Amino acid sequence: MNSFVKEVIKISWPIIIGQIGMVLTGFFDSLMVARLGYEELAAVGISNSIFFLLAIFPMGVTMAFSTIIGILHGNKKTSLYHFFVKDSLISTIILSVLISVIISVIIKNFEWINQPENVTKISKPYFTLLNWSLMPMLIFFFAKNISDGFSYTKGGMFVTISALCLNIFLNWVLIYGNLGFTAYGVNGAGYATIISRVYMATSMFIILFNSRDTPLQFSNFISSLKISNRIKFFKKIIRLGFPSGLQYFFEVAAFAAAAVMAGWLGGKELAAHQLAITIASFTYMFAGGIAAGGSICVAKAYGNKNLIHVKKYGKASWQIGFIVMGFFAIIFLFFNNFLAQLFTDKTEIIQMGAHLLIIAAFFQLSDGIQAISVALLRGITDVKLPSFFIFLAYWIIAIPSGYILSKLSHYNYLWTGLNGIWIALSIGLTISAIVLSYRFYYLLRKT
Repeated sequence: MNSFVKEVIKISWPIIIGQIGMVLTGFFDSLMVARLGYEELAAVGISNSIFFLLAIFPMGVTMAFSTIIGILHGNKKTSLYHFFVKDSLISTIILSVLISVIISVIIKNFEWINQPENVTKISKPYFTLLNWSLMPMLIFFFAKNISDGFSYTKGGMFVTISALCLNIFLNWVLIYGNLGFTAYGVNGAGYATIISRVYMATSMFIILFNSRDTPLQFSNFISSLKISNRIKFFKKIIRLGFPSGLQYFFEVAAFAAAAVMAGWLGGKELAAHQLAITIASFTYMFAGGIAAGGSICVAKAYGNKNLIHVKKYGKASWQIGFIVMGFFAIIFLFFNNFLAQLFTDKTEIIQMGAHLLIIAAFFQLSDGIQAISVALLRGITDVKLPSFFIFLAYWIIAIPSGYILSKLSHYNYLWTGLNGIWIALSIGLTISAIVLSYRFYYLLRKT
């Protein structure tokens, strides 16, 4: 194992565990809500899909914070750290307010989404609770990505895992009414989410300014606010962060659109889609963690103007991603039925979910490689053209194809209906992986 692979793994593994903790929060929400019924599971699924569809843009913007910090660190511009942290925090708060307003409008007009009547009725109050958790969630990501940019990735991991345990406990208490509390059902999961995300934001903010591994002091941060002629980073955040946010938005929006199309086919189809996407999201977190670690390594090397190391870190990230996602592809192929049974005992939903996991097995490698490639490109500040490529792959090719295939369910069900939606998504992921990987190779081909 060469030193570049070791460095990527060293930075990535805490991110992976932290991201697994984030996905497991949704996993246990779905698992615990599923005991209430498939309509409740569908409501949680569609609400979270739309919530993250909107929240993913500011989350993607915060991902650029680690890149900017990494470049500053590589350039040894330590005097600028506190100025950038202040501007990134302001940007995060402004974006959270704007997205919260949009979510409020959607909640009041949830019927636009054209979901089954009972699913809509359950979704609206739960979605409202999710909206209250938005700002603390984004502040957590702001602090986490700043910390990650300094290569201190363990702080985010510890906070996320402890928040997962808190969320599971609160779900058990508030969904089912244990320990003498009222049983709030689906809304109990919403209350648990708010409390756990406030905990995450508070804990990560404290860690950011008190850890030995992050060169930030809260007193210096406050003092930097009083300097009127300081360097401002808002233009850099917009130039790098907004395209990064769009990249994540285009991809998550495609999967959210797939959830909506699944809902058009029926409540059982939506439930099957939800259980399959929950499992696929779990494996994606491994690719996402490797991508984040690779991006941080690349950003530092890019800040040092060492393009040879940029290329070697990129290759190391691809190698790790290929091995990890290939392993999950095998798991999906051989244990799809078992995985589907974790969520429900409804035979029809199990069968549909198992079929989707077989399709997911074939796009594991594409999903992993495209996630890593777009992060590597962000590490060298190449974000605009990749954003266009992602839009093209998903919204010009995948989603229209998925819509057409979903309407052809009277033909062979293996490639139409709900399966057709997922096949189209696989095509989009594969195109994105090929184009983005070539883009990174093309930009560094002379080194």
